[in-house]
Amino acid sequence: MVVAGVVPGSRVEEVVVKGSFADLWAHACKAGLLAVTVDIPIGLPATEGRTADRDARHCLKGPPSRSSSVFPTPPLSSINASTYEDAQKLARRSTGKGISRQTYALFPKIRDVRCAVQPDAFDPRSRPRVAEVHPEVSFQAMACQPMCFHKRFQAGVAERLALLECDFPNLADVALRTRITGRDAAGLGETLTPGLDDVLDAVAAAWTARRLIQGRAKRLGGSERDPDGYPMNIWA
Repeated sequence: MVVAGVVPGSRVEEVVVKGSFADLWAHACKAGLLAVTVDIPIGLPATEGRTADRDARHCLKGPPSRSSSVFPTPPLSSINASTYEDAQKLARRSTGKGISRQTYALFPKIRDVRCAVQPDAFDPRSRPRVAEVHPEVSFQAMACQPMCFHKRFQAGVAERLALLECDFPNLADVALRTRITGRDAAGLGETLTPGLDDVLDAVAAAWTARRLIQGRAKRLGGSERDPDGYPMNIWA
């Protein structure tokens, strides 16, 4: 989580790393934050894919194209599957299509968010208000075009950092000094240490949270909601 002021040009206040979204949400509520943006699909379709995902891919089609960074959102019926094979079967039964292992790796995080917050947390009057984001869509909104380089390259980090520093003048110092714990990559037992690109993604989410509070954020996906009432939107 990146905590920042509401006014454009205000500083990044802190970078907080939590082990679960439930812990992060508790911290946000205690700190009296106005908005929390989440880079995880939250509203899950019953059958067909989400309009928000199609809109996001359209925004990122380029050139250069970053549309592949938008993973297909799994159907609601598959989210509680205990194995990848079961998830595949349930997804095919609902949509006629399977899911990738990358998508399946997000299942615990999706469940974490949906268990921590109810659909009313997405209401504009909620404090904090929750909204789903996608960092590449946020960066596209900042630059009015997709990023030229992948975020795993130094050039990609540099262009994203340059954009964000326009709104967060102390970002370079904060990002370089942030100590981040390890994580389990794709749920496969491989431990990775998130890098500067992960911090920049979090700040891009904070940029969208600020726009959300100001009433300037763009909503992809219209007013669609999933069968449990969670909105199927991506904000930028």
